[in-house]
Amino acid sequence: MPNPSSPTPHLGPPRLRDVISKALALIVGLLLVVIGLTFAAAVWGVLGTSIETPAGPPLVDDVSQLNPIPVAEIITPTTTAEIVAAVSRHSGPIAVGGGRYSMGGQTATEGALQIDMRQFNRILAFDPARKIITVQSGVRWRQIQEYVDSAGLSVKIMQTYADFTVGGSLSVNVHGRYVGLGPLILSVRSLEVVLTDGTVVVASPDEHAEIFYGVVGGYGGLGVITSATLDLADNVRVRRRDRRMPITQYKQYFFDSVRTSSTAIFHNADIYPPSYMRVNALTYSITPDPVTVEDRLIPANKSYRVNRFMFWVISEWPFGKAIRQYLVDPILWRGEPVTWRNYEASYTVAELEPRSREKSTYVLQEYFIPVNRFDEFVPQMRQVLQRHNVNVINISVRHAKADPGSLLAWARTEVFAFVIYYKQGTGDAAREAVRAWTQELIEKVISFDGSYYLPYQILATEAQFHRAYPRAHDFFALKRRVDPTNKFRNKLWDRYYPASHQVGATTLDSATRTQLRTRDDYQRPEGQTYLTHPEWYIVYSSDEYAEYLKDRLPTGFPYVASIGQFWENYRQVTALTRNERPFNWGYHVMLMVIGTSYSMELTIKGLYENTVGRFTGWTAGQQLADEDRYAQRVAAEYGQFIHVRPWYEFDFSGGLRGLWTLPFWGKHPLRKWERKIILTLEYGVKAVYAGLIKVATRATYGSQEDRIHMVVTGWTDSLAVRDQRVRTLRALDTLHTLIAVPRYDVFRDVIIDHATGGTSLAIEEIAGNDVILLTGVAPSTWTYRGVHGRVLYTLTLPTDPSRQRFAMRVSVRQLVPVVRGMLMDGHVTVDHIYDY
Repeated sequence: MPNPSSPTPHLGPPRLRDVISKALALIVGLLLVVIGLTFAAAVWGVLGTSIETPAGPPLVDDVSQLNPIPVAEIITPTTTAEIVAAVSRHSGPIAVGGGRYSMGGQTATEGALQIDMRQFNRILAFDPARKIITVQSGVRWRQIQEYVDSAGLSVKIMQTYADFTVGGSLSVNVHGRYVGLGPLILSVRSLEVVLTDGTVVVASPDEHAEIFYGVVGGYGGLGVITSATLDLADNVRVRRRDRRMPITQYKQYFFDSVRTSSTAIFHNADIYPPSYMRVNALTYSITPDPVTVEDRLIPANKSYRVNRFMFWVISEWPFGKAIRQYLVDPILWRGEPVTWRNYEASYTVAELEPRSREKSTYVLQEYFIPVNRFDEFVPQMRQVLQRHNVNVINISVRHAKADPGSLLAWARTEVFAFVIYYKQGTGDAAREAVRAWTQELIEKVISFDGSYYLPYQILATEAQFHRAYPRAHDFFALKRRVDPTNKFRNKLWDRYYPASHQVGATTLDSATRTQLRTRDDYQRPEGQTYLTHPEWYIVYSSDEYAEYLKDRLPTGFPYVASIGQFWENYRQVTALTRNERPFNWGYHVMLMVIGTSYSMELTIKGLYENTVGRFTGWTAGQQLADEDRYAQRVAAEYGQFIHVRPWYEFDFSGGLRGLWTLPFWGKHPLRKWERKIILTLEYGVKAVYAGLIKVATRATYGSQEDRIHMVVTGWTDSLAVRDQRVRTLRALDTLHTLIAVPRYDVFRDVIIDHATGGTSLAIEEIAGNDVILLTGVAPSTWTYRGVHGRVLYTLTLPTDPSRQRFAMRVSVRQLVPVVRGMLMDGHVTVDHIYDY
């Protein structure tokens, strides 16, 4: 028996408790049903969404896969006449590419005519007695090796890997592991170059010498190299020997045993990360002994799966670098094999290529230090790489004699070259981390009177570039004379060629960029331009809903298709930002919240309108009641409101009050009262829910600034007076002005007004970004024909199959002309420009 004195909770009469529990169970059950139906509607909508991803302009990328660049056209000439004709007739930018083993966009620029030289690959002349060969510039070094091997000859100077084209190697003035030699220019007899007006010039150290010393190592900035005459060497047998030692002993070892050797052909020393305290020095010297490897060149069809696996082990396993140093290399370098010189010079980059470069990639950098500063530099290099935890695979040390006079010489004196092979992520955070340690390492190198190599990621500041290449001003002066319209361009010269000499291009100096980045109100993450799109899709879906209700009942609105398009947009922008930019948890949470509420609302509406709503619409003969017209006005006001304010700030309570000011009696009474009831429920629930979402969303994501800052050129006092929406903040230099523009629709309107108003406004960057997303509506048959910008995907409008909404990525420098071109088209509406 229970103790009468024991306290027991008072739950009310048993019958009331039973009613409450059943009511709660019913509510929970209904909620689960709605959630299930919402999920089903979302899945069904996504599966039923027809999405197209237009090909867009052709893209040019390099081996790192970090620099996809849209170009206007790609041609593959096979004769000099074709190149002359293309250069003569084309007035816009021209970029030249070969094997595309540069890693920073040095072979392309946006909207350029891309000359792909890989089919321009004939051997033009061969003189075995004089040891000279003349080739078209698209020839790869392997092709030369195969051609001259039977004559007992070999390439005199080239890089380690034989996949590169001769023209590309000349453009970057390569070097290899050759002892007592150095930059490729030391083996070049003469060049044939097509200049900006189509003139063909033969240049050598004695004829048109200025062109010769500008083109070699000139990264395609002066013209198109069409042929080259090169020195060859004897294809001798070489024996490999390796010697391990502390790095502190290496310089003296090299001076004593390699530098003065009359038989050494190849030499390099591998520095072992992550301690960078020991090296393995490899020397290949002439020997009379018979070869122990019968192949005269490395077989072209060799498999490198083991190499890929070992690079993965070295870069990803906890003790991968120790495994390489103490287990793999002792096996790899055991013995003293004898091979042909051509064999040792015929490596292929296939041995370095990973299975995928989507999330991470292998990249090179190279630094040149005067030989007498070796021991001073190594500790500084070690300190930078260790402090930044750089995932270095290997550092190879080579030697080079001084350059004989190229304007962009990387070896102004006798140098050691430090070739750093490392692994990095492809996202924004990883790229910024690489930028930080690269600039720091470049600063160390320059302090030792050294230089850095230009074919890799373009990360050095303008000041660092000019300190490392003090004759760059001479090169630019030559370019102004032979290429006055800056026709020959790529990302390297877009970055460093002075803005005053570029056509239609301006560049902020690094100090100004640094100042801007330190402003709390300036820099915004670039990923936001994509992530705000699903949110704005709801805005435009609301507009479409209000438009639909003007002369139709809500019964036929495509609820499921609209749900599907929200989630398809979310899927697309997530894919665009997942690997390239830091994951924005706060914004994703907000998108999930509003996406779920949007989907649940449309699911409930769709169920109701196609049951009860369809019945009352039938009783009214499909005619609109006063309440239907009122609902359309509220929907239109709501659509207009959320263009400038968050949806949860809309006055749903006011909408509810206005509903009950309508007459109680009139035509179609059943439809009239059914609408009163359901709209009362809708506005009431939304008023309460909006209050909750307001608190939750702001707690998750925080408030937003109402203006976006951007750097422009062509901004004048008269423009400032004319456009009162824009606030002038300050002049950054003689060309650039920092301005503040209202966000959202006003931002779009400002861009459109200046695109169509004949102003000279040009945008350098927006909130520190150089890429932006825009969407527009066009006929379903419309295709973007422009060069600048790329349509990422299109979706047919749920309410109008004859039209489509496209999502397009545009360079901010091209935003104004792209918008101008679209509006001139006459069939396109730019509905939003996503301002981060």
